[in-house]
Amino acid sequence: MPQVFGELKDITLMGYVIRTILVGVIVFLVGRLVTKRSFSQMTTFDFALIWILGALTVSPLLEGDVTFTRTITPILTLFFWHTALSMISLKSRSFAHFFNGKPLLLIDDGKIVRKHLRKHFMNIDLLLAELRIRKVFDISEVRYCMLEPNGQLSIMKYSTHDPVTASDMKTAVSPVNIPLVVINDGKLFEENLKTANVDLMWLKENLKTHQVDCIEAVYLATVDQDKKLYVSKK
Repeated sequence: MPQVFGELKDITLMGYVIRTILVGVIVFLVGRLVTKRSFSQMTTFDFALIWILGALTVSPLLEGDVTFTRTITPILTLFFWHTALSMISLKSRSFAHFFNGKPLLLIDDGKIVRKHLRKHFMNIDLLLAELRIRKVFDISEVRYCMLEPNGQLSIMKYSTHDPVTASDMKTAVSPVNIPLVVINDGKLFEENLKTANVDLMWLKENLKTHQVDCIEAVYLATVDQDKKLYVSKK
């Protein structure tokens, strides 16, 4: 068995490869267990943890005097530290606000809160740009705009500018289901055919309307609740 856990100068090339794989697996597992949020949804607390994990991961691969054990120990310590603080945050609202931050009103009842903009180094141009990204091109339509702890904006418009919904019109609307994938990269999903209440013969007949003669020629095919077939050829 090649030397893996010693200093970098004492291990062979194969040991270095195994060491790299082990570090990658451990960091992957820790990252998978710690958070499932994307970078755009991370709080400062999450970002700090990921940044430290990245620094610790590189150390045993580049620095000769850092042993494998001295790297894994702080990584696991950080994992348990993050888990413990997350559990405490679930129990204590004030503790959660301290680590994750509080939501902050940028627009309050139609009025821009300038001191909150300055607090987060935002000017009016940046605020308008963020609103446009969220398809709000007229700031006068916004009643409340809140900066969430993860950096995202939550927007509430005045009721006169909200789009009309089916409930407003008192209209009955059928529930919409997610289309089922029946062919993926030339492979047939028979279970999804049964769920969609169609059979293989129905599928082949409808594929012909898309000028497709065989299932293997289909990159993606889906069936919606109205038995409408979507086909993307290879």
